[in-house]
Amino acid sequence: MKMRSSAVRVTNRNASYNVNERFLERLSVDILKSLKKAKDAEVEVVFLDDKAIRKLNKQFKKEDSATDVLSFRIDRKEFGRQKFLGEVVVSLDTAVRNAKLFGTEFEYEIVRYVIHGILHLFGYDDQTEAGRFKMWHKQERLLKDLCRQEDLLKVLTRR
Repeated sequence: MKMRSSAVRVTNRNASYNVNERFLERLSVDILKSLKKAKDAEVEVVFLDDKAIRKLNKQFKKEDSATDVLSFRIDRKEFGRQKFLGEVVVSLDTAVRNAKLFGTEFEYEIVRYVIHGILHLFGYDDQTEAGRFKMWHKQERLLKDLCRQEDLLKVLTRR
């Protein structure tokens, strides 16, 4: 029996930006493969605006502010195997602001947040200095690897 590969569903709910959902789905599957953790894992990635992510951040993290990325781990198993890992929610508005602030490309910020969110689903934690360092190192290595393989400017269908 051949094992099914990872699946990612990307949904853009921010009407201000046209993201290339198919490209991001493929890129996210590549991220999951790079982590070599769950061969048949399913993840959902949702792009929102600051208003929507602020509401989620307030509801689930008790912080009344917009943020770049939130992750929601959802343990759902089928036939004894982890199936659905969870959901990654990204604010495209925050990605635009941070790209300007840090002098990076908007598209790279988006991919960085997707990687960051997926790492949270696998248990990486940035609440301590040691955890932040470990997570940042892994995140930036994955981003660098993806940059060598892909033209990340394809993240948007148009600006």
